[in-house]
Amino acid sequence: MSDPKTPSVEDLQKQIAEADALAQQKSNFLATMSHEIRTPMQSVYGLLELIEQEKPSANIAEMVGTAKNSASGLLEILDDILDFAKMDADQMELDQFEVPIRTLARGINEAMGVKVQGKNIDLLDDIAEDVPFVIVGDPKRLRQIIMNLMGNAIKFTQEGSVTIKITQNCEVIEPSDDSLGLRFEIIDSGIGMSDEVCERLFKPFSQADNSTSRKFGGTGLGLSICKKLVDMMGGAIGVHSTEGVGSTFWFEIPAKEVSTDVNADDLPNLEGISVLSVEDHPQGAKEIVRTLRSMGANVESCPTYAEGLALIKRRPFDVAIIDQGLPDGLGLDLIREITEIRPFTALMMYTVRDDAGLQHTLQSLGVLYLTKPASRIGLGEAVKDSVAKVVKHEVDGPNKLVIAEDTESVRDVLSRQLENLGVEADFVHNGKQAIEAYESGEYGILLTDLHMPEMDGYEVVKRIRAGEENTDKHFPVIVLTADVQMAQRQVYLSHGYDECLLKPVSLGQFRRLLMRWGLMEEQEEIQEPDTQADVPAEQENNDDLPPAIDRQAIIEQMGSLDANTIEMLHMFVDMTKPLMDKLLEADAANDLHALKETAHSLKGAARSACANVLGDICAQIQSHGEQGTPIGNLAKDAAKEFERVSDTINDMKA
Repeated sequence: MSDPKTPSVEDLQKQIAEADALAQQKSNFLATMSHEIRTPMQSVYGLLELIEQEKPSANIAEMVGTAKNSASGLLEILDDILDFAKMDADQMELDQFEVPIRTLARGINEAMGVKVQGKNIDLLDDIAEDVPFVIVGDPKRLRQIIMNLMGNAIKFTQEGSVTIKITQNCEVIEPSDDSLGLRFEIIDSGIGMSDEVCERLFKPFSQADNSTSRKFGGTGLGLSICKKLVDMMGGAIGVHSTEGVGSTFWFEIPAKEVSTDVNADDLPNLEGISVLSVEDHPQGAKEIVRTLRSMGANVESCPTYAEGLALIKRRPFDVAIIDQGLPDGLGLDLIREITEIRPFTALMMYTVRDDAGLQHTLQSLGVLYLTKPASRIGLGEAVKDSVAKVVKHEVDGPNKLVIAEDTESVRDVLSRQLENLGVEADFVHNGKQAIEAYESGEYGILLTDLHMPEMDGYEVVKRIRAGEENTDKHFPVIVLTADVQMAQRQVYLSHGYDECLLKPVSLGQFRRLLMRWGLMEEQEEIQEPDTQADVPAEQENNDDLPPAIDRQAIIEQMGSLDANTIEMLHMFVDMTKPLMDKLLEADAANDLHALKETAHSLKGAARSACANVLGDICAQIQSHGEQGTPIGNLAKDAAKEFERVSDTINDMKA
């Protein structure tokens, strides 16, 4: 006979259904309240920003700043409540992206630096050598867990240190055949806790005790959210602590290592896109530059607000990637200035700060908010999406291009590229003619070679800048050169140029440059040519030598390796043969000045024709000529390589 107090199966099912309905109702209530409170709070935050921009008195500015911090804090609490509601209702899903572990940890320490002001605390990291550089995971949620644990550690530590330790020494989870285990520990020298307190820490709305809630603030949701996130990742979380000594919060998760050699086919194509990166952290800046350049972007990086502002005033970029915490100002203020100066430059905030108020502000400005660390693909896709919004820049003055170039074969290449792009330009042969073209008022932009007869490119830009002194005018001058040194920003800016194009210039780079300066309308991307053209293999005399003509570079430069391009290469041979004869005559006469000048012209012509080996030999001859040192057999080497180039071109068929 059954116990009358024992509930029946039907009663149990009814109770479970009621509990599920109550949990769903609670989650819906939390989510609704979070959304309903967030909407007016965002308006409050926006109005406070408008008041701040009116440049109020110091007293009012201080009050506005305090109110903004409070509003931002409330928005963060609302985010916690919304996250909790989503997880409680099983509506949250984890993303799977690349996570650069070391960048993540060091970025978090950088972001948490603002929270240790007034305290004698060192923020450290201790990452074992066998920890992979990149894993697969959800970078946003992994960052959220670590920052929450870090925030608690800093809150309850007055002096000493807080350390992020990462190892493969897991004590709870076991790695499988296709994954490894990572153990994250946040170690502090704070007030510590008793075992009894540790047991209830990961429950919703729970803190150590009521006194800590009053003293330190917080909802008690953070650790509960961390536990739910770690559970979703298939991991475990816990804490070890001793009162008066400190605490170690830890969590372990399974992870898969990602090879750092990403297949280029998997990365976005950023060919020809110009990017300005304003990032003061040396390692972070290096990662941004290396990542985006690997996708074909032209990236320039500087570490300060002032340098970023000066550069954006000098020339347009397709995209500017700005960090928030710069040594001489806030990235948000720099973004506001850029929107006034370059309204058609796409803008991205790429920062370690996870600030709901800041994110709202940037969204209102139409600026993409990207939290570090993004995956390589994630960063590339963000740049690609941003540049899709870029349209023609407004350029004062005539919308016409003049090109100063003394080498006939280079003029021929540039002329054919412009014809391909549907852009008209006039050519002059030396610096004196370039100045005359500038003074005519007919042109709005100058593209100039460096070394030219009668007046070189250095003197041209010097005279133009001298004429602009004490005026608000600025005439864009772009240097076209085969000198790699000139491509460094500090070098060409110091001479007064606005931008640098290195020979050989790809069609994509040329197109983007013309669009940046308002000489081309935004248009559909030119179809990539078939790189597997039916071209006979070269007959090389030395298998160790690179190809005499870089076919891939030619295709990128001219759009295809067709009959028109091959005709251009034949013309290169005809135009360059007199220069080669002149080089050999100068070598026989030991005329270093003539060697230097002729080698310079040959170098530019060779690199424009993608005859890179010949260009490198001529660069060596030019260098010896400038230093006044003997060139040895370099002239004969150049003649031999010229013959190899000629033979290769003669064998080419469309």
